Amino acid sequence: YTFWFNAVEAEVYGYSIFFTTLGVWLILYWEGTAHGQTNDRWLFLIAYLFGLGGGIHLLCLLTVPTLLILVWFADGRLRRLILLLLGLGVWGFLALATLGPGTPSNVTIALALVGIMVYLYHNDDQRSCWLLLGVGILFALGYSTYGALYIRSGLNPAIDENDPETWVMFLKFLGREQYGTDSQLLGMLTARASRAYQFWHQQMKYFFQQFPFPLFERTVEFRQATSTDAHFVHISLVPYLLGLGGLLWHGQRDWRRFAAVMTMFIVMGFGLSMYLNMPDPQPRERHYVFGGMFFAFALWIGLGWTALAEYLRSNIEAVRGPLLVGVTCVGLLLPVGIVAKLYHEQDRTGDHIAYDYAYNILQSCEQDGILFTNGDNDTFPLWFLQEVEGIRRDVRVVNLSLLNTNWYIKQLRDREPKISLELSDNYIDSTLTDTQYVDLYQRVWQEPLISQVHGTVKKVGLDIQIAPPGGHELLRVQDLMILAILNWNAWKKPIYFAITVAGSNRLYLDPHLRMEGMVMRLVKEKNLGADSEKLAHNLFEVYRFRGLMDPEIYKDDNTTRLLGNYRACVMQLSEMQLDAGQKEEMAKTLEWGRAHIPYSWDGFYMGSQILQEGGYNDQAAEYLEAAGSSLLKQYGQTPQATYETLNAIANLLVNSHKAYDRGGRIYSDLIELEPGRWSLYHDLAATLQALGRTLEGIALLEEYLAEYGEQPKIQEALQILHNSLKSDDVAEETAPAP
Repeated sequence: YTFWFNAVEAEVYGYSIFFTTLGVWLILYWEGTAHGQTNDRWLFLIAYLFGLGGGIHLLCLLTVPTLLILVWFADGRLRRLILLLLGLGVWGFLALATLGPGTPSNVTIALALVGIMVYLYHNDDQRSCWLLLGVGILFALGYSTYGALYIRSGLNPAIDENDPETWVMFLKFLGREQYGTDSQLLGMLTARASRAYQFWHQQMKYFFQQFPFPLFERTVEFRQATSTDAHFVHISLVPYLLGLGGLLWHGQRDWRRFAAVMTMFIVMGFGLSMYLNMPDPQPRERHYVFGGMFFAFALWIGLGWTALAEYLRSNIEAVRGPLLVGVTCVGLLLPVGIVAKLYHEQDRTGDHIAYDYAYNILQSCEQDGILFTNGDNDTFPLWFLQEVEGIRRDVRVVNLSLLNTNWYIKQLRDREPKISLELSDNYIDSTLTDTQYVDLYQRVWQEPLISQVHGTVKKVGLDIQIAPPGGHELLRVQDLMILAILNWNAWKKPIYFAITVAGSNRLYLDPHLRMEGMVMRLVKEKNLGADSEKLAHNLFEVYRFRGLMDPEIYKDDNTTRLLGNYRACVMQLSEMQLDAGQKEEMAKTLEWGRAHIPYSWDGFYMGSQILQEGGYNDQAAEYLEAAGSSLLKQYGQTPQATYETLNAIANLLVNSHKAYDRGGRIYSDLIELEPGRWSLYHDLAATLQALGRTLEGIALLEEYLAEYGEQPKIQEALQILHNSLKSDDVAEETAPAP
């Protein structure tokens, strides 16, 4: 799952796992061929590749302990060098974790230690000396690819994160100061979330998600990393039993290599969980960080089938030659089965959803607009369209997450399309974004800051009450910058918030935000609601919805949530049309939305309510049944797809809409899923009676009694149906002749 996910995502993790696997393969090749100075070229190659890999993502460097274990057992003459390198590595790791990579003393001490080691080894162990020099130089050469950022940033490209064009900024970039300066090594000693959440509902959930197979499946309930909702994972016993068997066989047959692989499994699994210490909730499901753990277990899955083939060869006389080859090739069914389970989910053919989503957001803005976005997911696609496709470069995208950094504020001020910001570099660096207490104190919600903020709000003509978001008594840099942009822009350029920006990041501006589709426009007037004319124009004439209705294009959870914004636009417009007395247009809007946007169960449910208010009862019942059908397909897989919700929908269809046939179908499908619930049989029998199919209702109740024994309510209902039949017969007999 993760390897394919990485392969189709524009991220670094696919490349990182490539260097990880290549490094492991090369060290095994070196170990399995010859040792000595002539074969050490493979060690030099590994050092260079890991330098390259470290320049992409540091994850591959966690494989180094595995490599050192293999070298330790393969060549005893290198053990002293390994011990010295381990000592240097531990010191370097502690220094990096506590002080950061940019500390001059750390660099000086590291160089000095390497120089001393080279001098000592030069006299009595030239092989180790050359290895130390060669590995260090080649790793540095590979890692020097980071220097491309230093050069490229000096040319001021449109997307220039961290602006590492000076040595100081470059070191801050390497030290990841944008993400905080606290030591993760020390911080992991204090859990930022329950360890059960970190180890079970993240790491182990992702582990069991990796190798689906259409045989011996079990559904296990975890929880989502992003919320407390349930997250169901289908686990096949086949690959995991094979992996467990391979693990045991490997440990018995080759404990040295087993120790190396186990080290990788632990370090890149449980070790990373401890080190990253992920808080709860997470912004996304971060399975990709544990790729090394999954890779190690994949090796054991392969060895598990090897162990099975070896057992057959050794213990069953008939399994020899071609037959043994045939039996061994049966193991290829495992990856074939995984392809069958995962291909649709990972296939991106014809998937234009992210592209069109970014296009629709940009095209919602008027010329030279300023658009506030929330974070990576709703910013990077916009930048792609602007900088690669050349679409709507006039719109200045303002990422609220980055708006807390000094370099980004300067870029907004200085680079086209510029935003009016009368702030000096010194004020931005030393006051606005600095983390010293004397500067933080100036953002505390007290005088004179309160008066300054209220004065700015009054100056721009907005009727709102500002307060620190989230109950804290400190305004964030992004909050102050929103106010600064409003102040100096002075309504010269239109200002928008993407619909994905959370309410807590909109700085209490909601009364002055008018929905126009995928964006909300800041206006002087208060509580205007949505702009129905602009909303209709964007939906019907501007926006693109390629592939949304194609069932061959997989929609994951993120995409499904994203499509919810489209549905919200349709529902908003239809409600406004209903309020305006445009009932026919309302019905057409809902049908248009149904044809262009996949409705979720709640979309159908909301549409049903709007249609019912407009007097379209038959269509309302159809939408309500569609909501139930959608939930039935997800039954037990999502928090909403429960018996209670579906039973309520069926009851509404029967009791409120008098749509007995539609409600009856929901009851029937629910009985298949919950065959022991007597209330379903009771309600379905009553529905059948209302449809004039009393005999079918009697048969249904008798079927329940035969299967599950006596039930007073069912017996009572059965008697009522029998009495109903008798009454019908009497009425028929006494009816006057025509």
